[in-house]
Amino acid sequence: MTLDLRESEIVEAVYESNHTWVSVEAKIDYELDPTVLFHMTEENAGDRFYYKKNDNETSFFGYHAIARFKNDFESKQSIFREWKKYKSDIKLIHPSSDKHHLKICGGFQFSAHKSGDEWREFGINHFILPEVLVTMEKGVSYITYTVKVEKFEMEQFKAIIDKITQTRIEANFEIGNVKRIEDIYKDEWRDLVKDTIDVLDEHKKIVLARKRLIIFDNHINIPYILQKASQGEHNSYLFVLESQDSVFFSQTPEQLLEINNEILSTKAVAGTIKRTHQPEVDKANIQAFLNDDKNLNEHRFVVKSILNDIEAYVENITYNESPQILTNDHLYHLYTKIKGQLKQTSYIGLLDNLHPTPALGGYPKDEAIDYIEQNEFGTRGLYGAPVGYIDMYDNCEFIVAIRSMLIKKNQATLFAGCGIVKNSNADSEVEETAVKFNPMMKALGVEEYE
Repeated sequence: MTLDLRESEIVEAVYESNHTWVSVEAKIDYELDPTVLFHMTEENAGDRFYYKKNDNETSFFGYHAIARFKNDFESKQSIFREWKKYKSDIKLIHPSSDKHHLKICGGFQFSAHKSGDEWREFGINHFILPEVLVTMEKGVSYITYTVKVEKFEMEQFKAIIDKITQTRIEANFEIGNVKRIEDIYKDEWRDLVKDTIDVLDEHKKIVLARKRLIIFDNHINIPYILQKASQGEHNSYLFVLESQDSVFFSQTPEQLLEINNEILSTKAVAGTIKRTHQPEVDKANIQAFLNDDKNLNEHRFVVKSILNDIEAYVENITYNESPQILTNDHLYHLYTKIKGQLKQTSYIGLLDNLHPTPALGGYPKDEAIDYIEQNEFGTRGLYGAPVGYIDMYDNCEFIVAIRSMLIKKNQATLFAGCGIVKNSNADSEVEETAVKFNPMMKALGVEEYE
């Protein structure tokens, strides 16, 4: 390992700082293993996060919150405002890179009006600023250490680097035996879908979600499911957020938005068919998929809604007129890429405007959300919610946490949903949600279950 700490530059910059906080970085010439990082920081369990982008080039892991941005406000903008104020008092020291990697990571619950006790440890809005952040990108790693100026000690920073780079751990990739699997309210959910179809016309859509409970005989091993998930779904994001005894885990293909140098990127993802891994069969299915009125109409709902939601914030919008195919291990989706230049640097209202898209809630949006809150069984919490990060430069990325589960000790609650339109079929929607459980089942090492 080569490590150029540039100690004198760091010490001098800390000494000259007039900020309350200082955040220093060191560069390592290889990528660290996130599963080992989870094992190594077991004493910080309940206070960690992990985020992997779908380009498979960038990921980051953080532990030990030095600040929590957490509230039950309806507006998501409160977190952006708190972070903007807080970050102005942090001195950034990064002699080995052009940009500093510090960021906060977390999520906003699907609904600010309806939450449940199982989500209590997260709160409606929940973001973490970590004392230690490890960023892996393009073959190297950056270790970021953030602390109050008067408490900064170079020896402590070096000790953290030594721990992360020198500790040897025999990773435990085992999980217990399944004691019970239950599809929660499956028959009642099918009946709800039938009732929903009856109240819809051809201009409306409502997304309904259901749950599956899996109970093991031991506590669920987070490095195990992270490793299993990393072996599949290579076009998906990975997201882990811990809060006390609760762990939210998502492997999602869907991006809500990304802001990078004042350019907004987003994707409309709606319409789903199963992937068989039989090339000729899949090829024929895709051709039929691209001409299927039910899925195309569902996708148009989403594209139209997103374009309307971002109109006030961006200009020079570009997007593909016909949907493309997004390929995952188990599924194919229709998707449309959308980009635009921000009209102004303040974009914090975008999240409140964009989420939930019709792919997550329905259309018209307010009517669909009200229907979900009145009729769906239980609460979604972080399922289908915006989760992601905001960095020091007002760049951010938020993904939509579909294909996800809430883990508490030895049990996992899996979530899956689908869009209901006038010509939907209740039995088909039950089958579609069963397929959408597969990524989380696979991550848990559980065989196919019907």
